[in-house]
Amino acid sequence: MYGWSRGGMMTYIALTKTDKIQAAVVGGGVSDQFNAIENRPEMETNVLSELIPNYAENKEAELEKRSAIKWVDQFPNDVPILMLHGNSDWRVKPEQSLKLALKFEKHRIPYRLIMFEGGDHGISENKEEVNEEVINWFDRYLKNNEQLPNMEYHGR
Repeated sequence: MYGWSRGGMMTYIALTKTDKIQAAVVGGGVSDQFNAIENRPEMETNVLSELIPNYAENKEAELEKRSAIKWVDQFPNDVPILMLHGNSDWRVKPEQSLKLALKFEKHRIPYRLIMFEGGDHGISENKEEVNEEVINWFDRYLKNNEQLPNMEYHGR
């Protein structure tokens, strides 16, 4: 599964709802709606309150349902997740992916986070590299059936 921005949020949700996903890629993904509103308050009035049923009455619960950072313990530990984010993204701040990566680390979820220096929301400055990373990720885990990395702490 591959999702960008809001599609990334939907990918995170889908990963907790089905076992049909074998590998995932999320670009510029929203992982914490509470933080997103702090950074872009207009999103609450212009988007969230318009799209989410009964938003005014159930704001906390509805935002939590859409904030992967709040339910990382529900993620499968057998689906590799590639996270891509531009560190100059003003729409979805890079901390959205950074903080979620730290939670994945704690819960030993297999992931790779790639931050693109100077990248905007669509990482348009590095489109070829982004496409190559996505294709390589899916080739590794779908086409080539590569084993998941050993997520147990190990080494010398």
